[in-house]
Amino acid sequence: MLYVVGIGPGGEEHLTKKAEEILKNVDLIVCYKGYKKFVERFNKPIYTTGMKKEIERVEYALRESKDKDVALVSSGDATIYGLASLAYELNEKKNYNVEIEVIPGITSASSCSAILGAPLNHDFVVLSLSDLLTPLDIILKRVRCALEGDFVIAIYNPMSKSRKEPFLKTIEIVKRYAEKNNTNYIIGIVKNAGRKNEEYKIITINELINNLEKYMEFIDMNTTLIIGNSNTKIIDGKMVTPRGYLNKYKIE
Repeated sequence: MLYVVGIGPGGEEHLTKKAEEILKNVDLIVCYKGYKKFVERFNKPIYTTGMKKEIERVEYALRESKDKDVALVSSGDATIYGLASLAYELNEKKNYNVEIEVIPGITSASSCSAILGAPLNHDFVVLSLSDLLTPLDIILKRVRCALEGDFVIAIYNPMSKSRKEPFLKTIEIVKRYAEKNNTNYIIGIVKNAGRKNEEYKIITINELINNLEKYMEFIDMNTTLIIGNSNTKIIDGKMVTPRGYLNKYKIE
């Protein structure tokens, strides 16, 4: 049996009871080497691989699952930029015929929204700026469509040391829409969400543009950005997107 387990940000307090139960009882844990520290406490054999070794990692998990209970671990939720889809694809393509169960976890968008306040309280989209698997022109098209629809946007994988172009082009698009709509979009930046060194900032698109180098030094692959829509505001220092209750109902 293969369990594809989302472990959230990594801390024990954000792990679901179901995920905890599975990880306590499997015979083997398979994960990215950077996540090993989050699952060592379960005292199970752990198989790891590095970046860009996802296929090798998932195939190993599928092979071992023929006669063991195996947990294939993703941070956040395994179905949101995680390995669940690849597990299903390889299971079919290679005829492993392994039974798969996905265990949900807390994804970055929801954990970061809570840290910032309530920016995802209305319609939103989630986008990854990583162009390793998705062409950049498609990513930027999706950014434009999200802004055109006035969605709140949660951005995963905004930038790495070697990959800055998608971020810079995305910010340029946001700037153009801000000028077009006369909206100084509020942006929440959360780094290391749910971990000991968690940090967050709430700024505007104008502040980001005017201090771009400073914020580019802060943002990395452990950072999630949330770009508000035209109604997003700051309340008591927190980023909030109203659902619309106060427009519909009279409050005395």
